Amino acid sequence: MSHLMPEPLATWSWRLERVRNGRTVLTRSQAATARTDLANDRAAHPESYVGYEEEYATALDELEVLSRQANRHDDLLSVLAADRRKAERESGVATVSDARSGARPRVSLAAEHDRVPAGLPAPLDQWVHRLIRYRAGVKIITPIEAARAEIHLRNEADLQPKVYRSGVAGAYYARVVRELGEIATAERPGRRDIEALTRGLSDIPA
Repeated sequence: MSHLMPEPLATWSWRLERVRNGRTVLTRSQAATARTDLANDRAAHPESYVGYEEEYATALDELEVLSRQANRHDDLLSVLAADRRKAERESGVATVSDARSGARPRVSLAAEHDRVPAGLPAPLDQWVHRLIRYRAGVKIITPIEAARAEIHLRNEADLQPKVYRSGVAGAYYARVVRELGEIATAERPGRRDIEALTRGLSDIPA
């Protein structure tokens, strides 16, 4: 049966994405508390985390490095290092899997697509699948494209609230609009990228 990412995991994955983008900061105590809360939630509801093992492991990894850092500059660099370790880990797993069985990579991506329920409004269904590919790094969505899509979906939801804002569709709609909003504002005019940000922060005393 299809189900959405558990709310605590979705929330902290979203906040960690903002940390990587330099748009928010987590203190050491916040990161440590979040890590404990996630572990406890998974222990209490293991069935909710089926299919989200990779996202759960990544969140724990990033929260762990954040919980040990002394300042914002180190937070950003450590999360980026955690991302690199994740990419290296995934690359190694894909290489071993391909060598042993000749299977195509990104099997988990296909499973993610399969979990999307049938019957979603067509525009919403399209963006659910595009965002799955975007999160996996196989699809580019520009900020302007995301902004236009968010506006279009909000207009559709205003016209058809029963279709978009209730039941399973409502949960997917809320998540898609939130993620599109994040993409749309990730590269606002004047915003520095992570490399520039970390360079500037390196001049700030710890």
